[in-house]
Amino acid sequence: MKHANGREVGERRKQHSGRNNIRAGAWSIMSSLFCLLGEALMLSFVHQAGSNTINSFAGPFIAFGHTFEPCPSDGSAMASIRASHFNPVKPFDRQMLTGYMSANFNISDNLLARVDMAVRSNNQWKENAFVFSFPNSGCSALRDQLPDMYRIVAKHTGASMDKKAPCVIPGGYFDLKNESVSWTFPNFPVMPYGRYMFRVTARHMKNRAAAVPCFCLAVDCEVIPKPTVGSQKLK
Repeated sequence: MKHANGREVGERRKQHSGRNNIRAGAWSIMSSLFCLLGEALMLSFVHQAGSNTINSFAGPFIAFGHTFEPCPSDGSAMASIRASHFNPVKPFDRQMLTGYMSANFNISDNLLARVDMAVRSNNQWKENAFVFSFPNSGCSALRDQLPDMYRIVAKHTGASMDKKAPCVIPGGYFDLKNESVSWTFPNFPVMPYGRYMFRVTARHMKNRAAAVPCFCLAVDCEVIPKPTVGSQKLK
């Protein structure tokens, strides 16, 4: 049997450590932006409340995704995700995510996110219905606004669940396979119902004027009324 020498052992340890560090940044760049969708939805509802162009009702909700498609960026952060089918007969079943996410930079609260939102109305998309910007977004937004996604990050990387600890996640590459996720926004108990198309882009705060974003994702999602406990047993 051939034994590894000291150099080979050291290289293997570096590779293993690198793979562990990769996972967090890959989750963070995408999932920290998901939490911004909740904020954008609530802001859009405020705008809609004073407008006669789009009728909307809000209340307790269940959110789910139809598609998650990458759009043009400089490639420093990317995501290609396929979500399992949402079953309206079992609305409390969680969606499963498969695909990959990557980022070649560390994620703290160093991003400027922009959300361009289209609203589905009369069987067509109303493009650029609302546009929002979120400065200083990133790791903390994920940890506070979308805790189940952050739980997945912590499970794979050992990231701290302590909100008092600094929130910094190393960049890298991570494959997803049947990851169960709950689209729960604890700070938003109600949301406006409807179908939405979000184009989420991100730029570094230090380079916020860049013509090309470092990340871009188009999300087709839906928000529906949450069934009462009597009509559907919670899981």
